[in-house]
Amino acid sequence: MNFIRTFIMFFTKNFVLKAATVLAATVLAACSSNTNAVKKTTESSVDPAQFGAKYKGRSYSTSLFSSANVDNYSGVVNQGDFLTQLSNVRAYSTGISSTYYDNYNKISQWVLAGADVNQLANYGIRPQVMSGEDGYQNVLLTGYYSPVIHARYSAQGKYQHPIYAMPSQKRFTRSQIYAGALEGKGLELAYSDSMLDNFLLGVQGSGYVDFGNGNLNYFAYAGQNGYKYQAVGRLLVEDGEIPKEKMSIQAIRDWAERNPSRLQSLLERNPSYVFFKNDPAGKVKGSAGVPLVPLASVASDRSIVPSGSVLLVEIPQIDNEGNWTGEHRLHLMVALDVGGAVKGNHFDLYQGIGDKAGHISGLLKHYGRVWVLR
Repeated sequence: MNFIRTFIMFFTKNFVLKAATVLAATVLAACSSNTNAVKKTTESSVDPAQFGAKYKGRSYSTSLFSSANVDNYSGVVNQGDFLTQLSNVRAYSTGISSTYYDNYNKISQWVLAGADVNQLANYGIRPQVMSGEDGYQNVLLTGYYSPVIHARYSAQGKYQHPIYAMPSQKRFTRSQIYAGALEGKGLELAYSDSMLDNFLLGVQGSGYVDFGNGNLNYFAYAGQNGYKYQAVGRLLVEDGEIPKEKMSIQAIRDWAERNPSRLQSLLERNPSYVFFKNDPAGKVKGSAGVPLVPLASVASDRSIVPSGSVLLVEIPQIDNEGNWTGEHRLHLMVALDVGGAVKGNHFDLYQGIGDKAGHISGLLKHYGRVWVLR
């Protein structure tokens, strides 16, 4: 994965319904290059319909099945961005482009003609709707983004938190690194003003660093120290610090502001640590090596939806508090990334760069249908 994704996914894969209930808890995990595990849970307390799930008029299925039509007629809203994403695929991945050559051509023709979902069959496109983890086509959709970290090249003033390049000896725990295990080795790429922001950069797997000169430097994922990831959001839920239904990145930030003296000890409970490299190309890329376009690219479980697959995703619209507005909008997207917590009928949608994208990413834990276009 090249980045990651948000804190949400550790709990969410298995908070997906069994018939009509779900554990609505988003807990720190990362997509892309990060390898975060998913904790199995059977708890449930929140009606999934509050998060966009629907059941009325739907038949139960346990696998992909062909659909005669796509019964959402609201119209595709990102035709230009999707074509840009396809252009990036063709420019950066000969393998994917050749594998999906015919599929991309017929889908492009359909998009250029207006992307009318009623006309898919006329272009030889077969939509296959995913079952969702509940069997009623409710697919879990979470979000990830590229954060922007404020930093300086050397330690000064409030900028005291180092971001490290990959060391030759990487088997140090997070607590050992915080205690200075890597100091004096010339590995410091930058010094930020926030230990939590550095941690979130690791969760996302990559992001941008603002050195205060008006330019953004892209820090790409370089590797990890080999220790198992522990979701700090889950730890806060288990400790009774944050209710599971309230878990989000913002909730963790709020907790950190209230408990500054406890933040480091919380983060040290996750021994996993991510290292970075300065990528002069400055492009956010997924695991397929293709630059990503916001809301036109997605991380998937490659064993079910291989890289390069084209998806029609019914994205639930949410407000600034994470409440579903009652609306879904259709986006065309390409599977170009992976994530340790992205398994089965669960997709992580790339939201873009910066705080706004991060805010939405931290709240998205909702449901919509997904059609694979073939």
